[in-house]
Amino acid sequence: MPQRYLIVAVTAIAALWMYIDRVCFSTLAEPMKRELLLPLAPEPTAADTLSQDETDAAKKKKWGDNPPADAELTPEDLAAAKRKKWADKRMSYALGAFFLTYALFQIPMGNLADRYGARRVLALSIAAWSAVTMFTGFVGGFVALLGIRLLLGITEAGAYPAAAGLVKRWAKPTERGRFSSVVAFGGRVGGAVAPLLTAALATALVGVALVEWVVTPNAVALETGEKPTNWRGVFVVYGLCGLAVAGIFWLFVRDHPPGERPSPSPVGEAPTPSPREARSEGQSAAPRELSLLARIGVLARTRNMWLFGGVQFGVNIGWVFVVTLLPTFLKETFGTPLKEVGQMQTVALTIGCLGMIFGGVFTDALRARLGPKLGRSVPICATLSGCAVAFLLIPQLPTAWAVVVALGAMAFLVDMHNPSIWSFAQDVGGKNVGAALGWGNMWGNLGAALSPIILTEIRQAAGWNAAFLCCGFVFAAAAVCGMLLDATKPVEEPT
Repeated sequence: MPQRYLIVAVTAIAALWMYIDRVCFSTLAEPMKRELLLPLAPEPTAADTLSQDETDAAKKKKWGDNPPADAELTPEDLAAAKRKKWADKRMSYALGAFFLTYALFQIPMGNLADRYGARRVLALSIAAWSAVTMFTGFVGGFVALLGIRLLLGITEAGAYPAAAGLVKRWAKPTERGRFSSVVAFGGRVGGAVAPLLTAALATALVGVALVEWVVTPNAVALETGEKPTNWRGVFVVYGLCGLAVAGIFWLFVRDHPPGERPSPSPVGEAPTPSPREARSEGQSAAPRELSLLARIGVLARTRNMWLFGGVQFGVNIGWVFVVTLLPTFLKETFGTPLKEVGQMQTVALTIGCLGMIFGGVFTDALRARLGPKLGRSVPICATLSGCAVAFLLIPQLPTAWAVVVALGAMAFLVDMHNPSIWSFAQDVGGKNVGAALGWGNMWGNLGAALSPIILTEIRQAAGWNAAFLCCGFVFAAAAVCGMLLDATKPVEEPT
């Protein structure tokens, strides 16, 4: 097997484990909320109100999916619903906190990968985020939870910028879309299996004392029919497995193909002159290494990069719903238990994975047929337009599974567009491809950081349907930005 295939395969495994660590949090959000947040919720006051959706959810919780027409909530029921609302808002901050630091550290980590090598940066990142995942099992309150989520964002930020650099060095230009889709497919497979695996593991680890020697979990009453879970043990197990993945990555991955490794000047040839020597002798100096701030300045002066960021910002406002708020939506709207939530989340994300399989071949084929510009922009615009349609249709759907299938179609189209996005960054990034992809990922994950907070606010003010309409309109704006991208105009450094 060619070595470049092995490099891509191992990088895909790293992406798979990163997404398992990332997505498992939302699957475990309800038991975490019950133990870490609800005990801290203050007594409701007269100023605290409930939306109609929240009132309906409280009635379904008490009477089932079809509460009596004349059903009225007691003051105790209303107080419990208001405390849940308080906890939901805090959990949205924890969900968004990861994406905030993940966004802000994209360019710095991409810059480190460009300067010190993707192998070193990505191996250290895997080990670091695995340790943070393990420590999540030991948190004792909201502040610690918020801090650990911020740390997870920092440690995972270097993954995809470093991986993009590896793909650029090991793949031919005609293979970049396919190789990028393989790496991103690994991440999506991790995201798809994480909910089902996490729900099963949380149940299987009940009674296994993995953290009790340090932390005494709060004794919290379970809801009627709800099974106990060991969410803390899940994080410990995932963290230990991730450390093993870091070791495998370090053993098998190299920064450059054997024939392209940078080397000193051959014997008998003059070494590359320094800038001062070159000026004195009238020669051209080797390009100087740009600082982090200089690289950011280069990116910020490029119209393509702002459009690139706009695409990813809009995409993540909508897509992140599946890995953050979908479990809450299913439980509130349809009364879905944790085990079925895991299955539904897995189905939606698995449908999305199929898009990653076709996306790389799709963008490479269109590039050959339409040229380098339209071959990248057309698939991005077309797929994101489809995502907008999917979200605009969701308010009309009557069942949980119908919503899950629509979200699966949206995830399919998002994953189908991802190889085009990666390939665009490799096309225009030059030797700053890590920083270029980091720029786009930064804006995308700022969108992801805001998504659970904005959508929770919209949901609490106007209901879930208004949140879905918001996602549809944002996807439409992202599609417009995607159509305006031009892969024939590279990021230019100052001479």
